[in-house]
Amino acid sequence: MSRYQKLCLYAILGLVMGFFTFIFFSGSLQDLQRNFYKISKFGFRMQRNNETRDREREYNSASYIDSTAQPSNRATHNSGEIAGQPEITRYVSFDNCIKDGRRLGNLLFDLAAVIFVAELSGRKAVLEKTMNISLENVFKLNMERVKDLCPCQVIGESHHLAYDINTEKIAFNDPNIRNKTILVAGFRQSWKYTLAIERQLRKHLAFKDEIQNFTENFFQEVIPSGWKRVGFVRVGIHCRRGDNVVQHFVNYGYTVPNGTYFYKAMKYFTDKYSRVQFIVTSDDSNWTREHIVNANNISPNAINITYTAGNTAGQDFAILSMCDHVIMSTGTYGWWAAWIAKGTTIYYSDWPRQGSGLARHFNREDFFPPNWIPMAYEK
Repeated sequence: MSRYQKLCLYAILGLVMGFFTFIFFSGSLQDLQRNFYKISKFGFRMQRNNETRDREREYNSASYIDSTAQPSNRATHNSGEIAGQPEITRYVSFDNCIKDGRRLGNLLFDLAAVIFVAELSGRKAVLEKTMNISLENVFKLNMERVKDLCPCQVIGESHHLAYDINTEKIAFNDPNIRNKTILVAGFRQSWKYTLAIERQLRKHLAFKDEIQNFTENFFQEVIPSGWKRVGFVRVGIHCRRGDNVVQHFVNYGYTVPNGTYFYKAMKYFTDKYSRVQFIVTSDDSNWTREHIVNANNISPNAINITYTAGNTAGQDFAILSMCDHVIMSTGTYGWWAAWIAKGTTIYYSDWPRQGSGLARHFNREDFFPPNWIPMAYEK
């Protein structure tokens, strides 16, 4: 046997002995494969868990959760299992604070915040099955109703006339809340809650058929004589007085514009457009008919002022929001009509009164969208 043949034989014998030694210590090739997989998987899990803990530590350091909220003991309504982990409640809804009598405008801010938090946390915005919410008298909403929302976690806010940045920093996957429905509390009065969810929010704000039909018929009936619809713009004017002139609210910081403000705001549009119809809605029709008038005696071929009367809050709201542009006084009702209209908006800038209790909750940059036009009257 040649030297080369001996080397080949030794190599083959070495491979055979190594193979049987391998089998002996591993039990079997199949066992070894399983063991190798377990080791690899364990290493991956450790790496992923470390990364998750780092992220959660970062979020928790700045999280803001209402510490007064007490989780309910009702049964959890879960929606599925993720990657072998415990089921997660994937819901966001309204806190019971909305049952305090708040009306259309405030409820719309709450709705925007619920949808915002749902988008932020990867959950689904829903209504509790028995909740009566007056938004459904005006809008279709198209939100699922769920029988059991809890256990729950309420999240609050620091100021109700500002954007709460801490909401963005909540670790919604934290073990303490990941299996709970998030209930959004507060007033959440900021355009910033609408920014990332505008298209989705507008889908929820489709008017009910009867409201839509009423408004379309109204617009047809109030076309000024001799005008063609394509030849003029409609500007909705909302004048809120009512509770804003009650002394208690005046002391707190509420203000109301006078006739000069509306004159200036109307002039902005009559200077810009050759033919304008102003449609005035208010909770004080006597005041508006006296103060919101054609002060410069502009030709009736160029300006028309129509006052609504006897309508529901939902009907007047739809009229405002379906105008081309909006002049608002104060309050969330006019704010939301202007937001839905999506035209030019003029708002009263001397609200709230500086140094008042209301002003302490107010952040102008958070409350009014930057493209809206502030206007006041000369005192």
